[in-house]
Amino acid sequence: MTLIHTLILSILLSTPGMTQDDPLKTMPKGDAKRITRSLPGVVLGPDASIPSIADAEQWLPLESTVYLFDHPSDKSKTLKHVMTRIDRAPGSEPGAGTKGWAVELPTGTTRYLKSEEGKGIVAATDVSKPNAFIIRLSPPEPIVHASKGAKNEIQEEIKISICDLDSPDKTSYSGKVKCTWADLGGWKVKVPHGTYDTRLIKIVYDGSIGPASVKAWKYVFMAKGIGPVAFTDSRDISAFIFYNNDTEHAGVLRSLDRVSDG
Repeated sequence: MTLIHTLILSILLSTPGMTQDDPLKTMPKGDAKRITRSLPGVVLGPDASIPSIADAEQWLPLESTVYLFDHPSDKSKTLKHVMTRIDRAPGSEPGAGTKGWAVELPTGTTRYLKSEEGKGIVAATDVSKPNAFIIRLSPPEPIVHASKGAKNEIQEEIKISICDLDSPDKTSYSGKVKCTWADLGGWKVKVPHGTYDTRLIKIVYDGSIGPASVKAWKYVFMAKGIGPVAFTDSRDISAFIFYNNDTEHAGVLRSLDRVSDG
């Protein structure tokens, strides 16, 4: 019987997802499966000592930065994110000196971010240059949410209005999407730029915009003082109208360059 038990144990431990050293074994199976598919070999394991997000701006610094990401499985593919510090955050009073972020994504969309007291960093306005659309999000989509306790999760029912750049007062598409933003804890990850202590952010979208239904999710590993170091999908919320979930938009940090704002 001892031999039989040994053989059974050997088979179980050789089955994918059943190994004792599986770095994602403490993660819900659905989340682990998606991350393994998009970011193979990136996660080293959980780390409860990594602090939660108390100040959102420490996890996405308000500095002009060029991020270069490799595709996890195809190093010939790269993604570039350009973050620019802007003089006026969207929605702030002219001359108030409330600065914000503009993030240019590889899809050609620029996301305008701002900091909201009691929430963190949010996106209220996107501009999709390839589709010549302005996308307005009300309430804004959470990007980096400040922790209010042991469970850091926020859910927003976001009204989305998509307007033509040439007719910003006329709505071309509209809809509602439930956005659930959650912090899945501290995780160590290894990317080309180094090994980082991160918080894992999961964002789920569920709703419809115009004739299209939206059911999508993405995961972002955020490092304090750096920002995103790995993600399964960097696209903005409106991009899911035109594209399905896939692994083509995953990235791992290769380099970042801080640019002086003068």
